[in-house]
Amino acid sequence: MITAATYGKDPLTDENICVNVVIDGVKWSVPLDNNNTQYKEILEWVAEGNTIEPYVGPERGYEELRRGEYPPMGDQFDAIWKQLNQDRLNGKELIQPADDELNRVLAVKAKYPKPE
Repeated sequence: MITAATYGKDPLTDENICVNVVIDGVKWSVPLDNNNTQYKEILEWVAEGNTIEPYVGPERGYEELRRGEYPPMGDQFDAIWKQLNQDRLNGKELIQPADDELNRVLAVKAKYPKPE
């Protein structure tokens, strides 16, 4: 016997992809497939007047909210390496680990130059 049902979402598309149900005390994730026996049971349960609740995801913390709005990591690093290289060209001494990494980055850029 179904006691609760909520939709499950695809995290990339935010579309309903399954129904998360509790059947006889056991949690199941059932795909939205009319050929699936358990999904047919869910549709019958809904036809009896029950409701599949909308998906409510966990509250997102500041880390996840920020992550979704930061620019891509490659763009961030590229800006940092450009600044460090500019600092070096202007005579600023970099700490050794940053200087070593900048040398590696510049070597790769020299090996694979950007097309004109």
